[in-house]
Amino acid sequence: MSAIDKAEKAAERKWWALVAVCLGLFMALLDVTIVNVALPAIQSDLQTDFSGLEWVLNAYTLVFAVALVTTSRLGDIFGRKTLFMLGIAVFTIGSLLCGLSGDITMLNLSRGIQGLGASAMTPLSLAIISATFSGKQRGIAIGIWGGVSGLATGIGPVIGGILVKHIGWESIFYVNIPVGIVAILLSLWAIKQSKDESAARRIDLFGFATFTIFMFCLIYGLIQVNHEGNDWTSPEVWWMLAISILALLVFIVGELRLKHPMVDPRLFKIPSFTGSAIAAFCLSAGMYSLLFNLSIYMQSFLGLDALETGVKLIAFTAMALLFGPLSGALMGKISPKWLVVVSMALLAIGVYSMSFLSKHNDPAEWIVLLPGFIVAGIGSGLINPPISNLAIGTVPVQRAGMASGMSNVARQMGGAFGVALYGAILSSRFASLVTDRIQSLQGDQLSESAKGQAIQAIESAGPIVGSSGLAGMERDIAFQNDPLFDSYREIARASFVDGTIDIIKIAAAILAIGAVLCLVLIRKKDLRH
Repeated sequence: MSAIDKAEKAAERKWWALVAVCLGLFMALLDVTIVNVALPAIQSDLQTDFSGLEWVLNAYTLVFAVALVTTSRLGDIFGRKTLFMLGIAVFTIGSLLCGLSGDITMLNLSRGIQGLGASAMTPLSLAIISATFSGKQRGIAIGIWGGVSGLATGIGPVIGGILVKHIGWESIFYVNIPVGIVAILLSLWAIKQSKDESAARRIDLFGFATFTIFMFCLIYGLIQVNHEGNDWTSPEVWWMLAISILALLVFIVGELRLKHPMVDPRLFKIPSFTGSAIAAFCLSAGMYSLLFNLSIYMQSFLGLDALETGVKLIAFTAMALLFGPLSGALMGKISPKWLVVVSMALLAIGVYSMSFLSKHNDPAEWIVLLPGFIVAGIGSGLINPPISNLAIGTVPVQRAGMASGMSNVARQMGGAFGVALYGAILSSRFASLVTDRIQSLQGDQLSESAKGQAIQAIESAGPIVGSSGLAGMERDIAFQNDPLFDSYREIARASFVDGTIDIIKIAAAILAIGAVLCLVLIRKKDLRH
């Protein structure tokens, strides 16, 4: 084979390498959004409570966030191709186990395995592109990589809806298996091995351990608020939150003392970098986490099926997909600060407008959410490119990889925190409203004892059962012949909706606070490159 033929084959193989990394990235990001529309089906089939459903999302995002920086560093040391392929294999095995799960514990453990695989696939996909391409080709490749990111996030709810409606919730995980096998084989052939020869040969186990304790205890403590018999004052909740705060302090102090830390807290001395991290956190906590609750509202309360819910969410995801490239083009003309601030403001306005959602369980009432989906979708599309630009452009070049990893960690932290926080608030608010409204009922046939039994039964059932009008509870002995069951049904529905409105307003407040902080912190002079 001539030198020219070899060069042509090498050039062709580069683009197949891009296909391989994009397949891995597509799977990892698709599973962030595809699960949302399957949650009611999972809840019904596996007979889990509200906190169990929260772990379906958070088991994935928690492991993703905690392991992301470490797996990226392992790729730099032992070979990015090796770790990327290992990540795909772990993710594919996790997907198989998810589909085979017969109970919620098995599903959540399997979701954690998926998250571990995704933590290698996402950062190393970009590192492989940077090592494979140069010049204009690198820009084209990164642009395709970004387009795949938006596409995976955008079509996740629709694909999930089609699969859940026509096959079953297990299929949203099984679909990853053939894609994973193809990605591994293609990676083996097309991707060239690359390492960072200057990378420290040490792994920051101290940082990994303390950060894991911090994140797990924080999320576990918030989710425990949902458990029967617990509330915000429960000792178990406070102990978990106290341990979380202590672990965070130990993590920060320890990382400052290490020569090669997993995360260098000194980067947060750069105001614009801090602003970008806050924006990434608030974006996930204020918007993406809310999709969990909105999916439950649309399916369990309005009565839409999984596919109909996925199609309705296109109004949000399509805007994000369309305005992402526009934001990239605007970055050379408009300061990243103003792109971030305006985007956060649009997100806050869009989310707040969703708080006017309908209290009538008519499927057609989803239209009230449409303006908010559109406005928030525009903000979501505009904000992602400047966040990434600020994260890596405001730190020294040698810290760019760490900065990018920290930005991704902030996103995953925000997602896990938001799901847990809104779940805790919704459960607490639902229980409080149900108690007050049943206590206020008047009737000769309703004794204080009967009220207490009704309150306990509905609170134990939780907000998801409440959102469906206590579907299935009419078979319970306590409700079989209760003449006030229709009143309980309406109280449960109204309490769910009012609780959902409250968390939407909190989400909007998180985004608004993020916009103000970004306005104060982000400075044009901090941009280095």
